[in-house]
Amino acid sequence: MPTRLISAICTPVDFNGDLHVAGLAAHIEAQIAAGIDGLLVAGTMGLMQLQTDATYQRLIDESVGIVAGRTELWVGVGDAGYQRTLERIRIAERQPVDGLVILTPYLMKFDEEELLRYYLNLADAANKPLFLYDLPGLTGTALSMELIEQVVAHPNIHGLKCTRTWEWTVELWERFGGKTRVVPAQPERVADLVRLGVPDNLDGLFAIFPNQSRALADAADRGEWEEAASLQADLNSFLEVIRAKHLFGAVTCVMNEMGTEGLMAPEPYYQLSAEEKEAFLSNPTIHRVIANELKLAVAKST
Repeated sequence: MPTRLISAICTPVDFNGDLHVAGLAAHIEAQIAAGIDGLLVAGTMGLMQLQTDATYQRLIDESVGIVAGRTELWVGVGDAGYQRTLERIRIAERQPVDGLVILTPYLMKFDEEELLRYYLNLADAANKPLFLYDLPGLTGTALSMELIEQVVAHPNIHGLKCTRTWEWTVELWERFGGKTRVVPAQPERVADLVRLGVPDNLDGLFAIFPNQSRALADAADRGEWEEAASLQADLNSFLEVIRAKHLFGAVTCVMNEMGTEGLMAPEPYYQLSAEEKEAFLSNPTIHRVIANELKLAVAKST
């Protein structure tokens, strides 16, 4: 089976925090043109928790209209507690989306029994397929294998998106790959996932460089490991540079440079000054990956 790439897309907004519809349309069209297999809107890359309710709802509505059934579309609905998450589920269910992704509750801490009740009650209440989203680096809560085992047995839990260590990802796949849809976020080890036999990979990096990400996965699927390693090295170098900067300000800079308008994060995220943008874009690594992405995009369009 060819590797399915799912892009966790950004939420382009204006300086008032309102949705930048033209930016969103350009962003989504770039994913589809590159051959990305699915989109996650309002995930952590889309900073759902920082959006106003009006922006969140419009993001879902506009995304559904732009996608128009051309690719799988998931929506992030996970909030800090049951009622808040259920409210977001009801908003998302108004549209024909393919899945709802529940980020583990954050801020307050819940024990295993409480988390189990949380997930099972949401699964009973929802009218769309649900996917767990395990991201302890941000939420501060890590899902145990025992909890996952109980939750994925529910007929309305259709999978798990996991952002954990490589060792955890391997164990998760070995234990649950035959029981539910395991969707890791391992953007620095795409070829390793292919070797492991995992068919899905989801990350925000794919949203920034969908053409290079698609080329990487395709090369790995063909067993062309040297080409895959070269593409992976470029993307990993980009991650090293951008993580040392103001992350979302740098993402905005890159996306704007490639034709997607808007800010990729609202206040209080830092936005690069004109001088900082110039210096950032002149970095050899940043210049190279942007040029490669635009070159591949042009090749796909001809």
